[in-house]
Amino acid sequence: MSKELGSLRAELRIAGVFEFREARSWVELGLMATALAGCLYAISQLGWIGALLIPVCSVLATSIAMLGHEGSHKSFSASPARNALLTYITYPLFSGLGSLYWHNKHDRLHHGHPNVEGVDPDIKPFPFASSLGDHERSTPRQRWFQRYFQAWAFWPMATLMSLGMRRSSMIYLKNYENKRDRRWLLDVLCMVGHYTGWMIIPSIVWGPLIGIGVYSLVWAGSGICLALVFAPAHMGLPIVTEQNHDWIHQLETTRNLEMPRPIGFFFIGLDYQVEHHLFPKIPHANLPRAAQITAEWCKKHKVVYKSEPYLHALSDAARFMRSGYLQPAVAADVIRLAS
Repeated sequence: MSKELGSLRAELRIAGVFEFREARSWVELGLMATALAGCLYAISQLGWIGALLIPVCSVLATSIAMLGHEGSHKSFSASPARNALLTYITYPLFSGLGSLYWHNKHDRLHHGHPNVEGVDPDIKPFPFASSLGDHERSTPRQRWFQRYFQAWAFWPMATLMSLGMRRSSMIYLKNYENKRDRRWLLDVLCMVGHYTGWMIIPSIVWGPLIGIGVYSLVWAGSGICLALVFAPAHMGLPIVTEQNHDWIHQLETTRNLEMPRPIGFFFIGLDYQVEHHLFPKIPHANLPRAAQITAEWCKKHKVVYKSEPYLHALSDAARFMRSGYLQPAVAADVIRLAS
């Protein structure tokens, strides 16, 4: 981070927002896992009526995964071992997403290059495109899809997002060069445990309809939840041609999502995307206080700071997905001149 941001970091540190809240996060994880297990058991006993609980399961499963996202950013605990433990529990074991894949996709590419054309994977979910350059680099079939289906297909196809990331995880592990890496072995073992616990054992005990059907529906709903979290945070904001390696780039390509606190609880801090991108090691429980300080600091220093009501940001993201593939990416200095 540049020297200009040092004063903000100092204010945040004095306010204690970098202090870990590990015990609270373990309690949250335990409560959500218990609620999810209870809902899944109820579904197995109630049959078709129990299907009404599937959306609840999807929300809980998504929130558990997003809590694990703190372990990947090392904002969960002062202990590297417990950060890793949370990551492996919630990603490859619980969610079926390889931790190596997630680290590369999210921590390195997305956080390091938000909204950068051709680099940030979050703005180009297959087979969509978020800029004219991405559209032109797509295959002929993908370009056809983008012209005729992108306007309305994003949200229905979000049901496949979890499946797509699992497939990408497996491909990433298959192509990973150092298969003697202990992290690679842990990913493989945890992912075997994921499918065993989520599909094989329930199919044996309650039948394939429960084991495979419920699994598919829960994680299809989770895909929609993930899209509802990540799309409005970045989509609709400028797509840039290259990375500006400074903190202002994060502010220009990210926005906070204003919503009632009970709903925000299930976002696990990802409604405070600005502070999360500037300082990924702030625990989610401290982000509301960090947002107050950051907003005031940006106003004082006349720096862009985006925070919008959630439904406004969601609507903006939906409009963007209709025509984003027609818009050329712009240079970051053009954005700064315009602002």
